[in-house]
Amino acid sequence: MTRPIRGARAAMLVACAVLAAGCAFGTRQPTLIYPPAAEPGVSGVAQAAPQPAAKNVAIVLNAFGDQRSDKKSVGTVRNGFGMRTAEVIPTNSVPQWVTEAMRTELKNAGYTLASEPPASGAPPGSVAVNGDVLNAFCDVYFTYTGQVSLLVKANRDGKVLLDRHYSGEGSAGLNVAATEESYAQSLALALSAALKKFVADLDAALQAR
Repeated sequence: MTRPIRGARAAMLVACAVLAAGCAFGTRQPTLIYPPAAEPGVSGVAQAAPQPAAKNVAIVLNAFGDQRSDKKSVGTVRNGFGMRTAEVIPTNSVPQWVTEAMRTELKNAGYTLASEPPASGAPPGSVAVNGDVLNAFCDVYFTYTGQVSLLVKANRDGKVLLDRHYSGEGSAGLNVAATEESYAQSLALALSAALKKFVADLDAALQAR
């Protein structure tokens, strides 16, 4: 039974390589999304997380900066031989995508967010959150590999609560045609993984105070 299974697997990989080779040319222009799209076959009720109790902590969220070495591309397209043949250029801003995703995760965690950072700085007792995007890139061959890396800082009343790197990985699964939707989903999953780590650390840091 082992040989037929191995043969079927090899045939599938060859077929994917052929399809990838045929779709390897042409710039992809995904619109970066957040949160990630629901997984097929999972109902909205199952996807919905229980709403946490509101926290008595105000957050002033500043716009993320962009420290990526390549501020234009968020991915690559490869042919069946693994050669890089095209770029993935998003239609929207990467730092703005990260900022709004952070806003979503903080709200989902029960925090209250100021509509915009005040010119005079964070009000007493609030937490100021800011950061930089260090990496947001999705490579692909047989499968998608999305990676996001952030530097995030949180300060309260002039004291540092957090100053750490956060990273996450995500994959939309098997690469059949290097679709824009799959690049966007892989990056959204990677960003979600990174942001959830930060929110968990922020919760812990505030509880310790």
